[in-house]
Amino acid sequence: MASLKVLIVGAGVGGPATAYWLSKIPQCIITVVEVSPNLRATGQQIDLRGQGIVMMKMMGIQERVRAVLCREPGTRIINSKGQSQAYMPANTSGQGRQSVTSEYEIMRGDLNNILFEESQKKDNVTYVFDRSIENLTQDEGVIGGKVHVTFSNGTAEDYDIVIGADGVNSKTRSLMLGPSFPDPRRKLGVHVAFFTAPTIKSDPRDMTICPMPGGKVMMTRKDSPDNIRVYFMARLGCGKADEARTLSEKKAAIAAMFRGSDGFQIDRFLQNLEESPEADDLYCHHEMSVRLPEGLWSRGQVVLLGDAANGSGANGWGTTSALIQAYVLSGEIATRWEESQQTGTVWKFQEAAQEFERIIRPIIKDSPEFLPKITLPETKLGIWFVVNLLWLITTLRVDKILSFLLPSEGEQKLEYKDYFGLRSQYGV
Repeated sequence: MASLKVLIVGAGVGGPATAYWLSKIPQCIITVVEVSPNLRATGQQIDLRGQGIVMMKMMGIQERVRAVLCREPGTRIINSKGQSQAYMPANTSGQGRQSVTSEYEIMRGDLNNILFEESQKKDNVTYVFDRSIENLTQDEGVIGGKVHVTFSNGTAEDYDIVIGADGVNSKTRSLMLGPSFPDPRRKLGVHVAFFTAPTIKSDPRDMTICPMPGGKVMMTRKDSPDNIRVYFMARLGCGKADEARTLSEKKAAIAAMFRGSDGFQIDRFLQNLEESPEADDLYCHHEMSVRLPEGLWSRGQVVLLGDAANGSGANGWGTTSALIQAYVLSGEIATRWEESQQTGTVWKFQEAAQEFERIIRPIIKDSPEFLPKITLPETKLGIWFVVNLLWLITTLRVDKILSFLLPSEGEQKLEYKDYFGLRSQYGV
């Protein structure tokens, strides 16, 4: 019987999730290649919402996820003295729209590890770390042709499918589209930095958001007794931070950008950034979206998934979106592969890739362009207006006013095809 040889580029959320679903095709042989020397255990706090929760349940990992949830009670807006200005508690009822803090808040590294372990259990899934793709070519004009891939260690392999799940800066995308294709990335006007700092006794479990003049925000999230995660966001004066390359350069640029700002305990966190070893996990980037013209999420036997195809910036949607896309792409591949095996017809991957894009493209939404100006005001008057608006909204509990800031929840019922016959088993 014919086999289906698949290469997945990237071992973030989307890559392992896709490997998990594709492993349900008995003839599928899956390799996941990751440029990092090992699985990335660091990263910020992320959440699952709506169909992301459904996907988690259908993968059978709900209890594993629940065991490592961050248990964040809610989100609190504070001023420079640490005084509460507005509060949005988490909705843990399992019904209705989630708050800013989701019922399923989890560290990115914990979710990555769960997805990695669940997919690695499968006999037809192999992970290769410390390796990247250097080049790829395809058999032109051949239905079901091969993708010829050269790796960073000089080896070469042929695959039936290559799936690029390697993020906003996807090399797979660049190789698939070619050097003459315009860069599809668009800066969203916000530079984000986050790092770990040691806790002190008074640190709250709530997520705190402290807006500061100059288009800046400082946030904290305490996910464990020993660590607090610090986030700096700015939409003005980001040039040096954008240009920084080494860890020391990035620390210096972020510290210079925020030194003297009017934020609660900001001197403490800047000192942590510069002196605490925990802060060596600093990660900073300019938020970007990716928009490709219709029909260009795939070419031939290569397809892009998640941020590589449709990154939407910091809108609370990325993790859930990656899980949905992994499920739908794998399901479309499985459907057409099974049809070809049963009928003896030629396997047409491009039909699966096109249907995947047709289903997913309508649900991808950019963060509104005006959002950074609202959430990161420049003046004290702007901060006063935003904070008091949030106070009014949370006091009157008119959460629908905030709905444009958060992804739609929908019901926790499967909204897509039951590709693998799991709906009744998991009650979705």
